[in-house]
Amino acid sequence: MKNRIDMKGIDKSFFATRALNNVDFSCVSGEVHALVGLNGAGKSTLMKVLGGVISRDSGTIEVNGTPVEINSPADASAQGISMIHQEYSLINELTVAGNIFLGRELRKSGPFLDKKEMARQVKEQLDRFGLDLDPYKPIRELNSGEKQIVEIIRALMSDSWLIVMDEPTSALSEEDKGRLFEFIRRMKAEGISIIYISHHMPEIFGIAEQVTVMRDGQIVLSERTAETTEDAVIATMTGTELENFVKPHKEILGEVLVNVAGLTKNEAYQDISFDVHRGEILVLTGLRGCGAPELAKAIFGLDGDYNGTITYRGAALKPGRGPAVAVSDGMGLVTENRDKNGILPQLSVRDNIALPFLEKSVKAGVLDGRAIEKVVTKAIADTSTKTSSPNQEIRFLSGGNKQKICFSRWLDPDLEFLILLEPTRGIDVHAKADIYRIIEDLAERGVGILILSYEIDEVIMLADRVITLYQGQSVSEFTYPNFDKDQMLADIAGVGQPH
Repeated sequence: MKNRIDMKGIDKSFFATRALNNVDFSCVSGEVHALVGLNGAGKSTLMKVLGGVISRDSGTIEVNGTPVEINSPADASAQGISMIHQEYSLINELTVAGNIFLGRELRKSGPFLDKKEMARQVKEQLDRFGLDLDPYKPIRELNSGEKQIVEIIRALMSDSWLIVMDEPTSALSEEDKGRLFEFIRRMKAEGISIIYISHHMPEIFGIAEQVTVMRDGQIVLSERTAETTEDAVIATMTGTELENFVKPHKEILGEVLVNVAGLTKNEAYQDISFDVHRGEILVLTGLRGCGAPELAKAIFGLDGDYNGTITYRGAALKPGRGPAVAVSDGMGLVTENRDKNGILPQLSVRDNIALPFLEKSVKAGVLDGRAIEKVVTKAIADTSTKTSSPNQEIRFLSGGNKQKICFSRWLDPDLEFLILLEPTRGIDVHAKADIYRIIEDLAERGVGILILSYEIDEVIMLADRVITLYQGQSVSEFTYPNFDKDQMLADIAGVGQPH
């Protein structure tokens, strides 16, 4: 007999914003049910209700036809429901087995842990799905794909039959994606159900039996994937055919703003050199581990442990000078992990936008509230951020709107150089188009922009110039419009490179 969950008439509001409006959603065991929609459509809110993270205002949840109360993650777990969030919830200092058994450790006698038995049970589960992973290995030594597997095995060993995955491939290489999809197929065969939140249509149509589209807090389409198309789903998500972003053609005539010469840091990157001109968008691309994030953080002053030189506005930068000096020099940085490093979740939208402007807004020792209000209002309008109020806590915003706030805090007339690490990671196509326009507007006014992106189509869409990286080394350089997508993919995969 198949397990089944039904959410009926679910409503949820945050302040004046109605996040869920009479939503009906069902899922059965042994299938992948894809849940899609633009950021702010309500899909994450619906899953947080199912996972007991937030409470619903009204509606019912039924498991196999019986109404149940899910008011906490523990309630969800008791019903066989687990959530795997976009940001991993693992402890680096513990082993694979230690993380999987965290909170329900096995003991020999008294206080002593039975590490051997925990490792044996974990290995049994890994073997069940044909996975090769050492239960004794510390989490800090795993790559993103292996961490994803640990999260899933932890859910399975908690007797979950339904697992919610929120953008599970956003941090995975192509190889790790393939492993994950094979793992999902094996889980389906074991009768496990997956609710799969994603914006990637090829993934959805490759592994899901059912796709449900949300828009403005409501279900607007729910079909078997075999009976619909990628174009139909995208059109339903937006309500109209999505307006394609078209990169404007421009000549890069501005002076050199940043010069990187012979930058080297241990195994992270070796002998990297490039310029960024005023008004230019330079994109670094490669596979994860290519060294680009470490390189970008060195330029911003977050890391001084390197050899080589970084010159900005004609003057050599002091290694490790710190972000405060970088900001005062007209630099900005949008990190790749917005929830951990990009926002202060307990603060309001206003306070998160205002952070870099506070020092400038002090007059005679008093903060100029009107100046801050003007900056905040303009930033929200310029980025088309969806929020009920500037006073709303930023943690209640969707991923795409949080990312827009991370951008908006740098829309400062004094900004000269902006570093963007994976600027559209885990956000929908509509929010991407908004962010692309913001990037082009900044470049148009003369801001130099350095981007790290692992999405090759995004690289081609945004860049004036592209540098490909492989294992910390520069492979090749392409200038718009002479981009060769196949060659770029070969470069970042290490084709023809010494191993």
